[in-house]
Amino acid sequence: MLYLLTISFPIAMAAGLFLLRARQIPAITGAILTVLMQMLLVIQLPVDAPVRLLGLTLAIDPLGRLIMLTILGIALFAYTVNFFIAHGEHFIPISLLLLGFTHTTIILMQEPFVATLLLVSSGFLAILAIVDLPIGSSVLVERSPLITALHYLVLVLLSGFAMYMAYVLLTIYWPTEQSSQSSPAQLIMSLIIVGFGMRLAIFPFHSWLVELAEYTTPMVTVIVITALNSTSLLFLISTFQFFPIIVAENTRGMHVLMFLGAITMIVAALFGLATAHLRRTPSYLVVANSGFMVFGVASATSNGLAGSILDLFNHMIAVLVIYVSIALLERPDGRPVVTLRSDLLWRWPLAGSGFIGGCLLLLGAPPFSSFTSKLLVYNAAAESGAHFVVLLGIGSLLMLAAVARLLYERLLGAAEELPTEQMPILLATQEMSRQSDRKLIGEPVGLSIVIFLLLGVSAVIGLYPQLILVTIEDVIRGLTFVRVTS
Repeated sequence: MLYLLTISFPIAMAAGLFLLRARQIPAITGAILTVLMQMLLVIQLPVDAPVRLLGLTLAIDPLGRLIMLTILGIALFAYTVNFFIAHGEHFIPISLLLLGFTHTTIILMQEPFVATLLLVSSGFLAILAIVDLPIGSSVLVERSPLITALHYLVLVLLSGFAMYMAYVLLTIYWPTEQSSQSSPAQLIMSLIIVGFGMRLAIFPFHSWLVELAEYTTPMVTVIVITALNSTSLLFLISTFQFFPIIVAENTRGMHVLMFLGAITMIVAALFGLATAHLRRTPSYLVVANSGFMVFGVASATSNGLAGSILDLFNHMIAVLVIYVSIALLERPDGRPVVTLRSDLLWRWPLAGSGFIGGCLLLLGAPPFSSFTSKLLVYNAAAESGAHFVVLLGIGSLLMLAAVARLLYERLLGAAEELPTEQMPILLATQEMSRQSDRKLIGEPVGLSIVIFLLLGVSAVIGLYPQLILVTIEDVIRGLTFVRVTS
């Protein structure tokens, strides 16, 4: 069966490539071939043709297939990047397992209990990726990644418990709700907000994503945000679709979720503005954009849903571009590690340009496709109330200010002069007392091509948004919880 092959193939390949984990080139090559084969399998999956297996419903819709292909595309670029930058020794098998679990979750979305357990299992796999150290490391585990992993573990368990309890209440109490005096809708919505808020890094559950970005390798951050968070957002949409009465009978809860999305955007942007750290500031921007997408979903309007889903694809591309650029910008250039470098754009022009492009994509600057998605969500905010437009506007301005400060303090500073020739050893001096020469290492052309190719794809979609909006709008028409606005 094609569904079983799609589920089992990446997991089986992860087990095989585990044996090759110490041999970098064969392992990465095998992972790339696995992703390409998985893409072929996903393309051949029958859309809207559910199958029953062992009492479970296996199905895929056009949106789910599109997200699966996007995640695979991001993974393909991430594996290609691993030829050039450091990654964990077990990153290849762990990430393939994550791909297998996320695809299984999407296929089993109609089984909420099973999907919840799969999300929790994916979180456990992410913990293994967080504590995994680069090949050749002299220690078994480091303190900061271990603390980050424990923090993430606690949130994964609490999130899974909250989501599971929400679905238990839906199953047990909802059939008798019409004959009872009280409705569990508010409690269910509270559990959903807590459960999905932890997975999507919504305020005040956002700190794990900042720690993840700061203390782990960039590609681990990319895989966790693109694969797990994207699947969680799709699962939230599916929950509203399969239980539309939550939306219909809980208007106040949906407004609370909208406010949380807007507040997340503002608070995260303020934290990003307060620091000009090369890793922390972009991670706060990612959190802010997650709040923006949650706002669009919670609006329960066609514009909001279309904007959030389109922004989800922009979000994944921007995360990959930003963190690949960060990996290049952090390379040594002969200066001491503790040196606060402010001329990164002039030292690494290609990586710096890619970093700026990724930040602009996250902000929604034209001509990128995120400009269209932001406009759609702003339209949804206008339909819900002018105060929501004001909140989102404040968040967007703060995000812009955070990016401007980061660029001013870390990328656009005055270029420092680099020595061009070796200085002679003076008399009465020792070799060890000389300053080390700056290492003028060129930027890898392959990574630059990857970065600008992704930005080019986003620009093309921005100029012709109907290339992807047609599929998104077709899916939205079939959603039962979406409010039709004039």
